[in-house]
Amino acid sequence: MNFVLSTFGRHAAALAAALACSVALAAAPAAPAAIYQTQLQPLDGKLESLDRYRGHALVVNFWAPWCGPCRTEVPEFVAMQDAYRGKAQFVGVALDEAAAVRAFAHDYGINYPLYLAGMGGIAIMLREGDTRGAVPFTVVYDGNGHKVGTITGLASPEKLEALLAAAIAATPGDH
Repeated sequence: MNFVLSTFGRHAAALAAALACSVALAAAPAAPAAIYQTQLQPLDGKLESLDRYRGHALVVNFWAPWCGPCRTEVPEFVAMQDAYRGKAQFVGVALDEAAAVRAFAHDYGINYPLYLAGMGGIAIMLREGDTRGAVPFTVVYDGNGHKVGTITGLASPEKLEALLAAAIAATPGDH
């Protein structure tokens, strides 16, 4: 009888340990998106990562000055950057050269940070979920660095608002 109880006890202990490990793994937060560690070239400055924006919702828009839909959505991003200041940060990742990006930023009154990725930005877009490898492509992250959603093509204000609301709700202290 002691043998049966002893064997049962060992199995129960092993099962309890396995359960505890699986609960701990399930509760562990997902790793932040790779975009936060990607080194990007600011329009004026040295390479940096987007990790500096962690703590607030982040909207990363991949675009180019020659892209028609990009020209359409940028004024909405400018307005939303003002509306969400302190809760969300917009950044633009341009697939073009500095001179063209500077001129576009001036003409459109862009009020958020711009980074230069050139055609290397396509690889980043693909990694972040763009199956087309074409601009515009927008990704929204919560303040913990987790991807909330993506918009392929022209970003409708309604979809972007919904993703931002979810990102802000998932960000500690930004409600």
